[in-house]
Amino acid sequence: MDTAMTKEMLKALFDETICDVTKKAAGISLHQGSGKPVGDSCTVYASFERGFHTSVSFFAEEALFKRLTQYMMQAEKVTPKDVEDFTIEYFNMLCGHIASRMFQKTKVASRFGIPVFYRSRYIPGNQGEDFVINYTSDDNENAQFIHHIPKGR
Repeated sequence: MDTAMTKEMLKALFDETICDVTKKAAGISLHQGSGKPVGDSCTVYASFERGFHTSVSFFAEEALFKRLTQYMMQAEKVTPKDVEDFTIEYFNMLCGHIASRMFQKTKVASRFGIPVFYRSRYIPGNQGEDFVINYTSDDNENAQFIHHIPKGR
């Protein structure tokens, strides 16, 4: 990915997409912050398998994903399975928007795999962190969007 765009351009594209999609899909405003997720947290992860050989993850306090689920379901009571399912759906939308915006900038078509949900911090074994964007929500929940690249790259 970094050969088609500078790292700063890529960060800006991710940031804009994350903030737009999260506000529209979940009613949650995110802004860049300095806090890291604390307490109960979850990760949703997806790898891009065609076009760009990279992966991304969103690591956040469980309260953020619960609020996202409540908004998307229009229900106060949600189960842990609801949180998992709706977080995966949200991340699927987010990755689709990222792939679309990347195509607009680079003209490289990409495909990503089905997102996977983890009830903890997930670090892919064959990937290293390229960069992290820290976020704080409008309800003071912390999250990190992580761009991964193959180790040794």
